Amino acid sequence: MNRQTPMMKLHCISDTHTKHRELKLPGADMLVHAGDFMSSGRNLDELTDFLNWFEAQEYEHKIFIAGNHDRLLEDGGEPVISIITDAYPSVTYLQDSSVTIDGINFYGSPWTPEFCGWAFATQNDAEAEEKWSQIPRDTDVLITHGPAYGFLDQIDPSQAHLGCKELHKAIDGINPKLHIFGHIHGSSGVLDGYSEITTHINASSLGEDYKFRNDNGYIEWTV
Repeated sequence: MNRQTPMMKLHCISDTHTKHRELKLPGADMLVHAGDFMSSGRNLDELTDFLNWFEAQEYEHKIFIAGNHDRLLEDGGEPVISIITDAYPSVTYLQDSSVTIDGINFYGSPWTPEFCGWAFATQNDAEAEEKWSQIPRDTDVLITHGPAYGFLDQIDPSQAHLGCKELHKAIDGINPKLHIFGHIHGSSGVLDGYSEITTHINASSLGEDYKFRNDNGYIEWTV
């Protein structure tokens, strides 16, 4: 694990569902979006509007992944991904892939347990285990759309945990410094220092009512 890394200030957002232009972001070293920037996920205009906005934000580095609402990125495959890499070179899109920036290793993946036929769904534990086995062991910052089981993964405290058990196991084996995700709007917040190593950030910008949870709409963290 790469622990001798410089300090980097991150602003974390997720689940903006086409409301990204309502955010007022102050800028920092890096902006991370953990997926679900679209609504139905099939409208190319939604994707390009998000990318135009994301690219214009005043951050030195910008990383995003897809979520279960972002169907175009699964259905369109490589042609759609090529639009991102060719037309938005200052933006990094991760899909079961990694990037090292200023000595910090980032890995991003969109998968969540199957729910109502949305995108990037694992159908069973074996499929989820295969996806999470691809995470490099030297990952410092893990970005997934959904939470690991038991970590900021409830719609409200009285309801069931909805996170992925296989992702929980993978994190226990890898021990990244930071795990950023969204998906479960009702549990946004920070769970710091699990096993004295991993901080979990549910960066959902909108609540279960699809309204912004606070004036900022982002969570700041330094790695």
